[in-house]
Amino acid sequence: MLLFRRSLLFCGFVALAACGGINGASTAPSLPTAQTPAAGATIDAILDSAPEVSGAHFAMHKIVVAAKRKLPGFLINFVANGPSQGGVPCAGCVNGASTGDTLGLTGPSSYVLKNSYWEYQISFSDLTYVGKCKLAWGITAGKKVLDKFSTTATITSAGGWYIYFFSRPRVKYSGPALLIGKVTCGKSAQTLQAPLEFQ
Repeated sequence: MLLFRRSLLFCGFVALAACGGINGASTAPSLPTAQTPAAGATIDAILDSAPEVSGAHFAMHKIVVAAKRKLPGFLINFVANGPSQGGVPCAGCVNGASTGDTLGLTGPSSYVLKNSYWEYQISFSDLTYVGKCKLAWGITAGKKVLDKFSTTATITSAGGWYIYFFSRPRVKYSGPALLIGKVTCGKSAQTLQAPLEFQ
């Protein structure tokens, strides 16, 4: 069974909490600015302190998990980014695919254009975990934290893949950077990263 929920992206983001609850009032996001983390701050510390912000959207697809042995609670699939646009990501929306287990994305591009809103995504597969998960994104350039944000996912039944995504205004920066994504479910955490280049 396929479940999908998406809100339209517009200048005033409607807060959509994990699994469909309303998380807050619509607000226009301010432009992020670079911050220098405290001496010795680690990537984990940066992501763990990422503030929960409104505007998260998600898509989800149920999967069957055959538990013949002990499985991890979840597996992070990917962290990605690309130009923000309505209609994507979408689950089960790839025409001509042999099954409905598909995902449509905005064009993947780690080259962040000037004067743009950019979409940042994290996908994970929930195998056996039920409960709350924190999804955090960080964008760094050397020791500078350009942006960090997070959302909470509430998993009510195990067995499915998820993609959570934010549309964010461009940070005030040009040059190379690093996108880091972290999923924390219970006491387990997994992290992935990808390079970025801001025009």
